Amino acid sequence: MEYPLPQFLEIKPKVAGPLTLRQLLYFAGALIFLLYFYFTKSPGVFLLIAIPVIGATFILAFVKVKGYPIPTLILRAIGYSIKEKVYVWRKISTPTPTLPRIGVGKPIKKETNKVIPKIGPSKSKLKELSKLVEIHPR
Repeated sequence: MEYPLPQFLEIKPKVAGPLTLRQLLYFAGALIFLLYFYFTKSPGVFLLIAIPVIGATFILAFVKVKGYPIPTLILRAIGYSIKEKVYVWRKISTPTPTLPRIGVGKPIKKETNKVIPKIGPSKSKLKELSKLVEIHPR
């Protein structure tokens, strides 16, 4: 039996035009806040307050960082800073490396009687190679 699966679960329903309910509430809150300052303060003070409030409203409503909305990131940052941090330390049982013991007062014996074999071709082999070079010059 086949059942229809819902698709596009991350798309929020639009309430007013292109705005979701959360975005609409951000703009309504900013509008009420700015209307209060518009009617109670001078135009210069209103502009000083209105520009950052409008910027913050647009950032809260539309900006996403790595797919997460800004209010979610702010709430997570506050929760992280308030919560108690638990650090769990677990000792890893590894064998401790041991270095070989060297006697401090004992002199090291040098063996000088060893014969080191010569590395390379023997004399007879060299004679054969020289004959080949003389016979076949290039």
